[in-house]
Amino acid sequence: MTDGASAGTPSVAASAKGETRRGGPAGSGAKVSADGFSFAVGGDPSASSRQQDAASPREAPTELARKQQLRKLGYAIAARYYQMSLSDLRMAASRGDPQALTHLAERYLFQLDGKPKEPDYQPDFRYREEAREALQQAYARGNLHAAAIISESYLLEKKPEEAAAWNLVARRSGDALSADWLLKTKDYQALTEQQKAGAAQRADQLWQSLQQRKAAAR
Repeated sequence: MTDGASAGTPSVAASAKGETRRGGPAGSGAKVSADGFSFAVGGDPSASSRQQDAASPREAPTELARKQQLRKLGYAIAARYYQMSLSDLRMAASRGDPQALTHLAERYLFQLDGKPKEPDYQPDFRYREEAREALQQAYARGNLHAAAIISESYLLEKKPEEAAAWNLVARRSGDALSADWLLKTKDYQALTEQQKAGAAQRADQLWQSLQQRKAAAR
């Protein structure tokens, strides 16, 4: 794992509140709310007060708004996707389902890549490349948080300049939680001004490509 990066990045895991990781094997680590959503930063903001623990204090409107925004960005994945077999998940992703595409990418990156003991592991499968392609498709279909997951994948691969480029895409897409996290990593802070300028130029190219994908997906 890259210096300065950890499994606790907000793009696929908990925020500072310490909720459970969203990636990983089907059915594991998924925090499921009353209406069937796992939510990376804790709870489902659409759940009614009847579904909440009666002993819990009502959340402040600002916190509800924050969670609603994160949910809109794509931090929520329906719990049923965690229960799918890999073949069923691939089938759902092939139909352009953005949540299936996102969770398929998570399985590739965090459950299967470099883990030959996993039952679904395929030796010659290009997990990272296929995951990033799935995430770009998910982004084009509305999951803007996918850009931050791609950024993290490059950071873990020790490619901080490409991670920085995708991080700029994530910020431009409104995903400030994940974008702010990257700026605190040692890998990002070690980039030179020239490398950051290169990342900004690369981000512009990525942004244009993603907008074309979004137009084609309509």
